[in-house]
Amino acid sequence: MPYISRATTFILRTMLLAGVLLGQCAFALGDDRSQNSERDSVSALSERIDTAESELRGLRRRLEELGTSQSVEAAGEAGVVQIGEATLPEEESTLQTSFVRRSWQQGSSFMDSLQVVDGQNLDPRFTNQEFEGEVPFDSRGARFYRSPDFDEGIIIEGEGAAMKIGGFVKVDLIHDFDPIDSQDTFNPSTIPIGAPPRQNTHFQANTSRLSFDTRWPTEYGTARAYIEGDFFSEGNRFRLRHAYGEMGRIIVGQTWTTFTDMRSLPQTLDFEGPVSGVSRRQAQIRWTESIFIEELTWATALENPQVIFELPEMVQGEQRTESPDLVTHLRYTTDDVQLQAAGVVRQIGFQPVGERVSSETAWGFNFTGYIQPTESDAAYYQILFGDGIGSYRGLPDVAPTGPTSAFLLPTFGWLVGYKHNWTEDLMSNFIYSQSRLYPSDFQSADSLRETTYLAANVIWNPTERFFVGVEYLFGTREDADGSRGEANRIQSSFGFYLP
Repeated sequence: MPYISRATTFILRTMLLAGVLLGQCAFALGDDRSQNSERDSVSALSERIDTAESELRGLRRRLEELGTSQSVEAAGEAGVVQIGEATLPEEESTLQTSFVRRSWQQGSSFMDSLQVVDGQNLDPRFTNQEFEGEVPFDSRGARFYRSPDFDEGIIIEGEGAAMKIGGFVKVDLIHDFDPIDSQDTFNPSTIPIGAPPRQNTHFQANTSRLSFDTRWPTEYGTARAYIEGDFFSEGNRFRLRHAYGEMGRIIVGQTWTTFTDMRSLPQTLDFEGPVSGVSRRQAQIRWTESIFIEELTWATALENPQVIFELPEMVQGEQRTESPDLVTHLRYTTDDVQLQAAGVVRQIGFQPVGERVSSETAWGFNFTGYIQPTESDAAYYQILFGDGIGSYRGLPDVAPTGPTSAFLLPTFGWLVGYKHNWTEDLMSNFIYSQSRLYPSDFQSADSLRETTYLAANVIWNPTERFFVGVEYLFGTREDADGSRGEANRIQSSFGFYLP
C-alpha cells in the first residue's frame, strides 16, 4: 500500500506539473499571437498614412497649377503663405518682373474684393470700347500725349470695376548756349533781346506723370473716369492735367480742348512744343457723334473761357467772360490718315471801373493733318488763325489801340513736321513752326510780333518701357520794332514708363 500511495502521489504531482507547464506554454503562445496581430495593425495604419500624405502632396501641386488660391495669410515662424488649404513657400506668391499672367488676391478684409490681373485676363467689358479721350498713336516711339493702354501691365479689378495705374518718370538734362528766360521749357517768346551772352545748365524731373484710369460697365456702355497729373508747377507741387468722365458720346471734365488735334503735334523731348501748336487743357462738356460714315466724327463742346488782356495804360477795369467758348471740330480718321477742321467762337468782355461791360466776338480756325504713307514715315501739319484766340497759345487776346481803346489781336501760326523710324527701336522727328501776331501802332516797341521754333531729335526705345533721347532746339523772337534775338539749346531726356 505504501508503495501504491507513493506511486499515486508521484503520478498526481507529475500531472499537475505537466498541466502547469502546458498552461504556461499556451499563455506564451497566445501572447506571441497577440503581439503579431498588433504589429500587423500598426503596419497597415502606417501604410494608410503614407498613402494619405502622398495624396495630399498631389492635391497641393494641383492647387498650385490651377491657381485657385483663396486667401493669403502669414503662417507663423515657418515663413510660409497659406493659400486656401495648401501651404506654399512665401516666394511663390511674389509677382515676378516678367509679369507672369496669374491672378491673386490681397489677404486683407479691406482689399478682399480686389484682384490684380493682366489685360488678357481682364473682363472684356473694360477693354471692348474705344474712348474719344484717348489719343491714337502708332506703337513705336515715346508716347508723350496719351494715356496708358488698358490691356497691358497690372490692373486692379474689383466688383464690377477696374482701375489702371499709369504714368512715367522723365528726367531732362538741359543746356542753353544763349540767353532764354524759360529754363524748364524752350519758349522763344522769352528770349531777352539785347541781353549779354550767357549759358545755363538745368536738370529736372518735374514733367513726370501719374494717372488713374477707372472703368465700369453700364447700360449705356463702359463708363470711364480718368485723372492725370504731373509736377510741372512752382515748387514741383502736384498739378492737375486731366480730370474727366466719359460715357458713350459725352465727355465732362478737364482734358484737351476740342480745338486741338493731338495726333498732329510732334513728339518733342521739349515740354513746350512748337510755337503754333494748340495743347491747351480746359474744363468742358463735349458731345461726339459719327456722321455719314464711321471714319467721320463731329464734336461740339462748351469750354471754360480763358483770356489774356494787354490793357491800355489809361484804362482801369477787369476782364469778363460772360459765356463759355463754343468749340467744334470735324475729323476724318483712318489708320494712316487723320484730317481735322476745328473752329471756336467766344465772347471776350471788359468792364471799365464804374461802367458797363463791353464785349466783342472772337473767332478762330485750326486746320490739322497727319499722314503716314509708309510704316516708317509720317508727316503732319497745322494752320492756325483768328482774332482774339492768342490765349490758346499763351499769347494776348486783346491789345490796346489807344489810351482808352483796344482790339482783338489777330494771330496766325503754322507748323510742319516729319517723323522717321530708322528701326523698330530708333526714331527721329523734325519740326519747324512759326507764330505771328499783328500788334497795333499804339503798342510798345518791344511787343512780341513773331517767334519761330525748330527741333530735331533722336529717340531710342531699347525696351518697351524705357526711352532715351537727345534733341537740338533753335528759336527766334522778333519784336514790333524789328529787333531780333535767337537761342540754341541741347536737351537729353530719359524716360521710364509704368507697365
